[in-house]
Amino acid sequence: MPPQTTSLNTSVDEQLRIMQASLEHLSDLVVVTDADLTPPGPRIVYVNQAVIERTGYDRERLIGASPRLFQGKDTCREALNRIGNALRRGERVREELLNYTSSGDAYWIGISIVPLFDDSGQLTHFVSTQSDITSRKRIESDLLLFRQAIDQSPSSVIITDNNGHITYVNNGFEINSGYSRDDVLGRTPGFRAWAPKSEVEKRAFWDRLDSGLPWRGEFVNRHKQGHRVVKRAVVSPVRNMEGNISHFLSVEQDITAEKEALSQLEYLAYHDPVTQMPNRRLLQQRVEALLHAPLIAPSAALLLIDLDDFKRINDAHGHGFGDRVLQKIGSRLQKQLLSESELVARLGGDEFGVLLCGRTTDAESDLIWRLEALSQQLARPLNIDGETLLLAGSIGVARIPQHGRSFVTLQRNADLALYKAKADGKGGYATFTAELNVAAQRRVRLEESLRLTILRDELSLAVQSQFGPAGDIRGAEVLVRWLRGPEGVPVSPAEFIPVAEASGLIKPLTLTVFRQALEIAAQLKAAGLRIPLSINLSSDLFRDSALIDALVDLVADSVVTPDALMLEITESLFIDTHPDLLRNMARLAELGFAFSLDDFGTGYSNLAYLKRLHLSELKIDKSFVDGLPQDEDNRAIVLSIISIARQLRLRVVAEGVETSAQADFLVAHGCELLQGYLLHKPSPAEEWLGQLMDGIEKNCRKGVDH
Repeated sequence: MPPQTTSLNTSVDEQLRIMQASLEHLSDLVVVTDADLTPPGPRIVYVNQAVIERTGYDRERLIGASPRLFQGKDTCREALNRIGNALRRGERVREELLNYTSSGDAYWIGISIVPLFDDSGQLTHFVSTQSDITSRKRIESDLLLFRQAIDQSPSSVIITDNNGHITYVNNGFEINSGYSRDDVLGRTPGFRAWAPKSEVEKRAFWDRLDSGLPWRGEFVNRHKQGHRVVKRAVVSPVRNMEGNISHFLSVEQDITAEKEALSQLEYLAYHDPVTQMPNRRLLQQRVEALLHAPLIAPSAALLLIDLDDFKRINDAHGHGFGDRVLQKIGSRLQKQLLSESELVARLGGDEFGVLLCGRTTDAESDLIWRLEALSQQLARPLNIDGETLLLAGSIGVARIPQHGRSFVTLQRNADLALYKAKADGKGGYATFTAELNVAAQRRVRLEESLRLTILRDELSLAVQSQFGPAGDIRGAEVLVRWLRGPEGVPVSPAEFIPVAEASGLIKPLTLTVFRQALEIAAQLKAAGLRIPLSINLSSDLFRDSALIDALVDLVADSVVTPDALMLEITESLFIDTHPDLLRNMARLAELGFAFSLDDFGTGYSNLAYLKRLHLSELKIDKSFVDGLPQDEDNRAIVLSIISIARQLRLRVVAEGVETSAQADFLVAHGCELLQGYLLHKPSPAEEWLGQLMDGIEKNCRKGVDH
């Protein structure tokens, strides 16, 4: 019998050795503990080699230790409690736990614990088999993060099967489209389309996806609430493990606001924000398109329209009022267009551009009646906020393509024609000619030369005397002279003064004239002569407080008092209510300057303004003196002016007196001062002063008495 027992024991030992060797070679972690559940709990009695390799602990450290050695601060306490409860009941248990290596690195295990019982049913051990699931948990975590990222993305994400039926949408889709998941699952994304796609578009879309390439583009969809939304989308094919397309992924961004903003920017790029009319850029595109057309009508033209004296309306009523004027004028001009290819554009300020395409059956003369019609529309009374305005506009015409084969050339030539229209008296129109180009080049040369002339102080003054009824000199007007122009010959004030006003040189020119006039007045004062000197001032200068300061300083620095000067203004001031204008005039009047109203009756005569403008004198324009005393109309006008001046206690000066009959008539009816070639032609200031000192008054008195 003993030999049999020995054989049996050997067989058991061998089996145990084989089992242990098998456990040592398992990739799963195996931990065996005793069954002592009293605190601190079971102790490890065996670990296989996989435990040692995964945890980094040696066997000696683990035998006798608690399995809690593997756990850390982030190990789930609820899972541990569930394990403990199962062990106390002697039940199998499965959990997933976060464990830690000896160096503190975390790893995940899927743990299965089985209680072992002896033949008497007594619990003896717990066997824990653990699988390392760290990679799977990481993948699950990444998938969860990916799902959360997709769900929280503001973009719409749609996944469809390979037949195009929706299998998934994220929260962004629900928010952006208004549809819930339940509304769309199983449907095709195209049910939202604002308008159906053509068969060609559909085929191109699916051909690209079926070839494995992503499709990029824009969709116009309908929101569940019915409004239009624009989506920028990327649709990509998704391949399974075998490499076959199994799904399609669509990521959409709502670009409705972006599209609207771009549309608004594009609108603003081609339209004027004040009038909502086309602007210069759109006008240029239309003109260039016409220039490339196979046929151009004989009446085709580019017009530039400038509202005369519009700046004064802005100054008088404010820019808001002026904007409404521009809107109404623009509307009137648009009603004169004959086709959609024609265009009215606001170019800026008070300037409009008009493209007239005409009709191929037109004659060249058809352009004339269209220009007349436009002029009439500009001249029609305009009612704004209960106030009636009478406007006029000047028109410059460049014919297409005779006057240019590019927009730049046509615009420049139309601008030259506009300049001529305004120079001819405003309210009319002028067509470009080659001579205008020559004139424009001369204006540029004049401006450049005038600038240098002012800097070098090369302008001079002429003086024309003003005589009383007795033939005595009681005043004089100083007149600026440019004796050496660009060609070395004199330039008429009628030519260079407009250039100075347009270029801004009128300010330094005025200061030069003022300084030289003060020098003449100082010599008169030194000779004991009291002869006021009249100086012309551009009306716009009265709004320039800095210039007024400079004039006041010039007088203060001289030996002359302000009453030695007479400042001549024009009637254009009557419609200029700029606050600085009246304030500066009042300031000059308080300092002792006197004002003369030049060319009275030729412009914006307004009797209510005569007292407001601090006037001392009225000047009768030469156009009314011509024809006296035979012309009945002129005679009536002159007598009315003299009567008005007498009532307002203003002195009257008649300009342009060229005959004795004119002089006799004016003196007989109370005109106090006479000025004109009959009495004295303008002479250089030095010569005038010399004659004055030599007793020129006696000779002039004889001329008047003759």
